[in-house]
Parts: sequence; C-alpha cells; structure tokens
Amino acid sequence: MRNVRHYIPYGAAALVALNGFVNFTAGLAQVFQLEHYLQLDRGSLPYLDVTPGLQLGGFVWVGLGVLQIVLGKGLAERRRRSWWATLGALLALVLFSVLSVGPTVRTTAVPLTVAGLLIAVRGQFYLHPNRRRYSYGELVAGASVLFALAFGIVGTYLLRREFNAIENWTDAVYFTVVTYSTLGYGDILPVTENARLFTILMVTIGLSSFVTAITVVVGPLIEERIKGVVSVMSKFQKTIDHVVVCGYSDVTESIADELRENDVPFLIIEDREAIAHVLKGRGFDVLLGDAAETRTLEQANLPQAAAVIAATDSDATNILIAITARNLREAAQHYRFRILVRVEHEENVAKVLQIGVDDVISPSTLGGRLIAGRAMGR
Repeated sequence: MRNVRHYIPYGAAALVALNGFVNFTAGLAQVFQLEHYLQLDRGSLPYLDVTPGLQLGGFVWVGLGVLQIVLGKGLAERRRRSWWATLGALLALVLFSVLSVGPTVRTTAVPLTVAGLLIAVRGQFYLHPNRRRYSYGELVAGASVLFALAFGIVGTYLLRREFNAIENWTDAVYFTVVTYSTLGYGDILPVTENARLFTILMVTIGLSSFVTAITVVVGPLIEERIKGVVSVMSKFQKTIDHVVVCGYSDVTESIADELRENDVPFLIIEDREAIAHVLKGRGFDVLLGDAAETRTLEQANLPQAAAVIAATDSDATNILIAITARNLREAAQHYRFRILVRVEHEENVAKVLQIGVDDVISPSTLGGRLIAGRAMGR
C-alpha cells in the first residue's frame, strides 16, 4: 500500500498533463479552425465540442492547456503550491466551459474528476518552497520591463496613423512584440519621421530593459547555485568519517534524525532540484546530482566517508548506487567506507548481497517482523 501511495502524485501529474495536452490541441484546432480545413464534423469529435464558437476562445484553451502541462511537473515533484494552482486551473477550465458552451457532463466531467482525485490525495503534496523576498534590483527590473511594454504598445497605438498598417490595439501589441523580439517581419513600418524616431526610442528602451532584467534576475540565480554546490563540496572535502545518504525518502528522514542526534556529519545526495532546495532550506547539507554516477560520489568525498547509504524508494536505483560505490571502493584498496542498501522487496535482498555490499536492510520486512514479535509478547 505504501508503494501505491508513493506513485499517486505521478499518476495525478500524468492525468493533469494529459488533460492539458487535450485542451492545448483542442484550442489550436479552434484558433486555426482545423475542422473547416480538414472538413471534420465536430459532432464526431466530442472533445472539440468543448471549444467556444469564438476563435478568441481557442487562445484561452491553449493557455489553460499549457498551464496544466507545466503544473504536471510540479505535481510529480509533490509541490503544495502546484497542487493549489492546479485546482485553480481546473476550476477556471470548468467555468470557461460552462460560460462557453453551457454546463454539460462532457465539458466538466474530466476536470472535476481530476480535481476530486487531487483533493482526495492532497496529503501527498507536502513540499513547501522557501519564501524569498525580491530584491530592490529585481523589482526595478520587473517594473522596467512592464514600462517598456506599455511604452511600446500605447505609443504605437497613439501614433497609429503614422504607421502603414496599425489600426487597433491588437496591431499595436503585435508590432511591439515583433520589434522587441528583433524578428522584424517588415509587414508594419513607420512612414513618418516621428514614427521612426519613436521606433528607435522604443527599441532602445525595450532592449535595455530586457537585458537588464535578465542580468539582474538570472545572474544571481546562477551565482547562488554555483556558490551552493562549491560550499557543500568544499565543506565535505575536508570532512572525514561522514555518512553519504543517497536519495530523499521517508526512510531518509529517520536516518537524518538519528545521525543528527549522534552528531554524525552527513550529506544527502538528491537529483530532484525542487526537493534538494527544500532540504537545503531545512538546514541539511545537500548535493544536487545523480548518486549512481561516480563523479557525484567523488564530489561527496566518499573515499573519506564512513558509510554510504542507498535509501531511495526504488530498489533498482539503490542497486545502481551500490554498484557504483562498490566499484569506487575496489578501485583503491585504502577506501574503507561501508555500503548499506535499502531494499523494499524482500526478494531483492539476495540479489543485492551478491553485489558485495556490507549490509542490506528491508524496512517493510523488519517492521512486519517487529510487529509480529510484539504481538507474540517478545
């Protein structure tokens, strides 16, 4: 049962992403009126009945579809914020369906079913991201981008008579986006001196704002990540007799608590960025990487460690980690770290022992035997 609960978020994420893909496809069909060009009968394609009669509605479906596909990744990573956002997106999907074509089972059954499933398994989505305050530079960068967009759109619309093909706000937005993206289709051109001067000023303001925003926002993120990796590696390159715990799981929590109580230094290796970020926020030393790779174990200074524990929820992954650690230990005889492997299925214990590890632990088996022993008064 525990293994089933572990895979629930992945199933929910797959359903949301699949529903998003269907919405995305139906939206594109509406935008480009594919049923007209392909001579399709929408009555024979039930899901296309969800799309509204207006072509503009297709863009809404496309947006909701993309949003669900993106949120699917967050659900797979057990993010609580993605859970809330997905419920909101599904509610918007239902409301838009009702307003567009009227409340029918066909238009509301899928999103309501997925929403019900998410509510039923809400306890599986427990990862909360750390709250961060935006710096003054980031706020200024964001404001400058919004100003550049507003300047281009409003200015283009006010000077629309001085361009050759701008008649409404849509044309103004289109010209602004094309100009800032430097695509330059050439279908809209300034025809007066004022319009040309405005375009030059718009390009200058826009490019400056976007370049500044990218530098201010992306630069610190890259720098912070590099510093985090370097600091962890530097710390454990000088540490000996530490424990390397590979993979985050419920078992990892118990291992970490026990090691902390005994003041044993330990490092967690995790390949899921979101979970690694949460663990760092809780004060753990975390190395982002694949523990089944020799390079990652060397970065954790495994040669000087007391032990390595393969503690992921997957027996196959734990076996790969054990093989990599064993090969690293056999490469030089002075490596003395112990290799301990968590195995969930008892039938895999014998297979893991053949690899040459020091100990194999099956939490479910040990727990069952302990409970049975207590029941018999032992």
